[in-house]
Order: sequence, then structure tokens, then C-alpha cells
Amino acid sequence: MEGKHEERQFEGDLILAARCDPLLLGAIDMHYHGYPELSLELPARLGDVETLELARSMGMGGIVFKSNLWPTMGQVYNLRERVPGIEAISSITLNSVAGGLNPWVVEAAATQGAKVVWLPTWSSPHRAERLGVGELLIKTCFPSMSFEPRLSAVDSSGTLLPEVKTIIRLVKDMDLVLCTGHLSPTESLAIAAEAEKIDFCKLVCTHPISGSVGATLDEMKELAKRGAYIEVIALNVFLRPKLDDVLECITEVGPECCVLGTDAFTEWVAPCPEFMRMFIGVLLHNGIDSDGIATMARDNPTQLLGLPPKEEGKE
Repeated sequence: MEGKHEERQFEGDLILAARCDPLLLGAIDMHYHGYPELSLELPARLGDVETLELARSMGMGGIVFKSNLWPTMGQVYNLRERVPGIEAISSITLNSVAGGLNPWVVEAAATQGAKVVWLPTWSSPHRAERLGVGELLIKTCFPSMSFEPRLSAVDSSGTLLPEVKTIIRLVKDMDLVLCTGHLSPTESLAIAAEAEKIDFCKLVCTHPISGSVGATLDEMKELAKRGAYIEVIALNVFLRPKLDDVLECITEVGPECCVLGTDAFTEWVAPCPEFMRMFIGVLLHNGIDSDGIATMARDNPTQLLGLPPKEEGKE
């Protein structure tokens, strides 16, 4: 009896793999932390070259490299030379360490190839109210770090700051993707309203289910209604699991308004492409259909980043 159960389980695993692997074709990880992210003493599972080579071998279309500390344009410029046949995409996060909420920083990043701009993460005052394991790790790496100045997108009355409005206009004019970082849901909604006002359609709400943001389902639905994409990440399933919240978000908001990412850089997680494969497998196993996953993993990111669709059998 036990042998038959194991046989059925094995067959089920094969069926799931057969459904999962094709969904990696052209998939783009919209949120990957390359090495080093915090410190050389905190190794990643694979180096960036090996990660891209593995992603290419699995048919993925690309990876967006993010850092909470430094712009990734120089890192990605060299990676693109070393690993052709897959898109390595660079970005900047507007924390105080990298220049903060300054429009000229966005402009400079774009001229060096950045395609994605994250609004403040660690420098967000909202994140300061939700200190957790991440901050303890950062403090261990950088004992003198104060996370200052804290950078809000709004003033005391909840009105968007002029520089934030300028940044939204800049990313629209330069055809970049803007992500809300670890700003509060209220700030993100104000940004979405401004983006809607100027017809900017490349706004992504960064992992709103995660504890660092903590948006409600109603807030996520309102963000999507205003044209923002909702980012769903693998860590929400495999670390401090929130699978039910992830499934509810995808079902209620709709795959057409979601994108997938891994948001991982530590040694204990699977390499980025395999982590994405695991994430897709969990979604499939829990009732999200293949078309919906292809939309979130491939079609929406490809459109956001302005990339040509990846054709089967071509690199």
C-alpha cells in the first residue's frame, strides 16, 4: 500500500514538473538581490554569473538585479558582457545611501542603463515602524548605520512631495519601471493616484503582502484599480509563509495585475532560477492556472521592461 502511495506521489511530481518547467520559458524575476547584497561575509548560493547561466539554461528571459545599498548598473553592465542570451536588468533604490529622493539620481541611473527604480526601502519611515529580522541583520553588518535620513514620499498632510512628483514624471518620460519600495500603503496609493493622473502605467507595488509593507487586500485592489501592478514574491511562500494571502491576492486582484519575483539573496534559499521554479510549482499546486502564471511571470514583466518576447528554442 505504501509503495503504491509513493508511486502515485512520484507520478504527481512528474506531472507538476511537466506543467511547471514550460512556464519558466521567458519568465523574468522582477526582484533578485545579487552578490554581494549586504556583506562579502554573507555568501549567496551562487554567484551572479552562475545564476544567470542557470536561468538561461532553464529558459528564463531575464533577471532584475536589485540592491538596497548601491545601484546595480555597473554590476549588470559586466554581467551582460559575460552572459549573453538572457536579459540582466539593472536598477537603483532611492535610499539615503544612494542619493535619496533626488530626481537627478534617477536621471543619472537611467543614463547608465537602469530600467527599474525603487523608492525608499530601508530609508522609509514606514519600514522604521516595522523593524524586524532584516534590520537586526543590517545592524550586525553595519553597527554605525542609522537608516537616516528617513525618506517619506508625502508631507505631514499626506500630499506627495514635489520631488516625488518629478520622479514619477521622469520615469514616465524615460520609460522606466517605478516600484514603491517599503513605503506605506497610504504613500503607495498617493503615488498610484499621481501615476494615473499623468497616464504612467509602469508602477509596481513592491511585495505589499510582506511584513515590511503590510497592505490590506482592499488597498492592493485599489492600487491595481489605479493601474499599478502588485508584486508577489517567493519569500511570501517560503519564509514566514503567507500562502493563503498570496493566493487570495492573485485571485482577487487578477494575474493581469500581478508580477512575480523571488526577493532572495541568502545562502539558505535555492538559486534564483530554481527558487522561481519552486514558486511557480507551489502556485500551480494550489490552483493558479498556467495561463495566469505565464501572465505574471512572463507577459507582464516583459511588457513593463519593454523587452521582446522570448521565443521557444532561441537564446
